[in-house]
Amino acid sequence: MKRKAIGLLNRIQFIDLAQAVTVSSAARKDWLRKYLHRAVSGGKFPSYRYFRAAIPTIYGVVRGLDPSPPVGRVELERYVKAACKGVDEAINIDAALTLFDMVRPRCYAAYDHPPRNLALGLNRTAAIGLQHELVKDDELIFQFAYPRRERLDDHTIKVLLSIIHHAYAVGDREAAVVELADLSCDFETVESRRDRLPKVRSPRIVRLSRDDLLSLDDLAPEVQSVHDLLLELGDEPDPS
Repeated sequence: MKRKAIGLLNRIQFIDLAQAVTVSSAARKDWLRKYLHRAVSGGKFPSYRYFRAAIPTIYGVVRGLDPSPPVGRVELERYVKAACKGVDEAINIDAALTLFDMVRPRCYAAYDHPPRNLALGLNRTAAIGLQHELVKDDELIFQFAYPRRERLDDHTIKVLLSIIHHAYAVGDREAAVVELADLSCDFETVESRRDRLPKVRSPRIVRLSRDDLLSLDDLAPEVQSVHDLLLELGDEPDPS
């Protein structure tokens, strides 16, 4: 289990990192143990990879002198369906169309941006995967699309947006604002899934001001705690 723990340390997804950070210190080790056991056992969440690949298309990213108009809703659905090839098709199409319906009327100007990772230590990063930037009314925006149905609590959102801010709002983009394009259901919980309640997405844009974000000094000890616990858990025997 040690190898898997080190692998997670080196390339943990920042959504998972943010959720681990927001778990109380008393409960964090058990949360990470379940997370690590799932990775060791090969368990995976349903994948939104095809939705992620379609994000530049959804926002209508402008590339150089390409005169092609933005892809429409029908074409988007066809594109995502073809990419899925029957794998996690429903959730990817649903997330893509939900994001399309929320952001296209806002008329953002969208451009490519190199993906950035937040350095967490020697050879350790939090992979964010945000590969576009938006401009509206002379304002530069880094907007991360969150496709899962389960709604994040406010503190987890603060951690997510703080990580994005420290990774992306740097250099000549220091004044950029950070947002979450939240595609979750406002009542989606473990209990609602168990009771088979309707899964209706309630999309929203969440923005935090710079004063509301966590500093690197605030984030560092919590992130270090996650890494120390993962290393400690790596010494435990593999789950039977």
